[in-house]
Amino acid sequence: MSKQAKKSNQDSLAKHSTTLERRAAKEQARVLEQTRRVEARALRENWFNLDNAALIYPAIGSTEWNSVFRISAVITDVVDPKLLEQALGDTLKRYPFFNVSLCDGLFWHYFQPLSTAPKVELETSYPCRPFAFSPKSQIFRVLYLDNKISFETFHSLTDGGGAMRFFNTLLVRYFELTGVKYQNLSDFDLNVRDLPLIEESEDAFRRFADKGRCKPRKEAVAFAIKGPVENSSILKVIIGSVDIHELKECAKSYGATVNEFLSAVYLSAMIAEKHHSNQKNKRPVKLSVPVSLRRFYPTKTMRNFSQYLNYEVPVERENASFPELVEIVKEQSKNIRLEYFQQMFNTNIRSERNFFVRILPLALKDPILKFVYNRVGERLFTSTLSNLGITRLPPELNDKILNYHFILGATKLNDINLTAVTYADNCSLTFSTRLVELRIIRDFFKTLSGLGIKVKIISNI
Repeated sequence: MSKQAKKSNQDSLAKHSTTLERRAAKEQARVLEQTRRVEARALRENWFNLDNAALIYPAIGSTEWNSVFRISAVITDVVDPKLLEQALGDTLKRYPFFNVSLCDGLFWHYFQPLSTAPKVELETSYPCRPFAFSPKSQIFRVLYLDNKISFETFHSLTDGGGAMRFFNTLLVRYFELTGVKYQNLSDFDLNVRDLPLIEESEDAFRRFADKGRCKPRKEAVAFAIKGPVENSSILKVIIGSVDIHELKECAKSYGATVNEFLSAVYLSAMIAEKHHSNQKNKRPVKLSVPVSLRRFYPTKTMRNFSQYLNYEVPVERENASFPELVEIVKEQSKNIRLEYFQQMFNTNIRSERNFFVRILPLALKDPILKFVYNRVGERLFTSTLSNLGITRLPPELNDKILNYHFILGATKLNDINLTAVTYADNCSLTFSTRLVELRIIRDFFKTLSGLGIKVKIISNI
């Protein structure tokens, strides 16, 4: 065979091979698309178990209080409620497992899909009001007021990480409906045209739990901040806006991360409050900091998948200087590792799978869970600092969104909490409280100012 014939034959084989590869890729894409559509249908039609972290919230809640948090975006223009409602409907097609109600089963609470999307609401009351649960009502709400859009949800549905992705998808779609054209939306995974995946609604705790070591539940009870509180329907919100670059530089000067630095500032304010109110209290000041487990495990879940680390200042070290407080926090931050959190949720999953726990009827299970939580839940920390980190959106929205806010509703036993969220150059530090006296908040922002960080305060009071 001539060289020319051989080359022609090789070219023909290569072309045929390329054609087969293309056909195979096309068939693979078709099967994947079909699979995703089946998964999407299943997500709309099936009921869901609550994830392991979500189980406690229905048990400890009531008609007057349940665990609710909020994420808000302040935008440049007045909100168009019709477009916002259309964006919400489109977003729920992408994440159908958010459109559920909370129902009571024989042994556990469960989520039941709803066939209708909720209406957006004009904001008329204080943030994070409780949900009234029924088989036909959603457990999240989307609100608007002037140039602000807010997403509130019952904590059983998702955590801060899952809520932020849902909310950002909603915002991206809303602005698309107003006329914004995106160049590389696929880079941000916020496209309502993507099909839902079952793994996005998985209980990652159950998936990654193993038969390894468990973490002992015994832990020191924390100092509790006491004082006169407002009516249960009132939630005071005080937001301090700071430049993230100033905050990072100040934290860096102490060899700390932003979260470690903020934790030390907040701990110093709580210690000052303890000394002001009760010098003889022998319980330590402790700060609970949620940590997203998505950084450790390969999961796309948008349900709860967080654990916490409690920073504790020993009573004998409460007079430590601020640099020493930072070092205390940094030393305890060494527990932010996979093995530590693995042991924590191994313990919780093992309890959930206990035969006697599983067969206990819900009518008996809920009061027991509530009793246990009241004894070893929030009593193990003085307050919470929850940091959602940096929010990134398509560059086309740079001149559309001014700021983000993150608000924790009042918890069951502790009357003050702190959150952080960063967008562009701004970090919003938000206190939510029912306390009448705001000395802790003043001390916190006074400390930041004293360290050279400029703070702009806004409030709903």
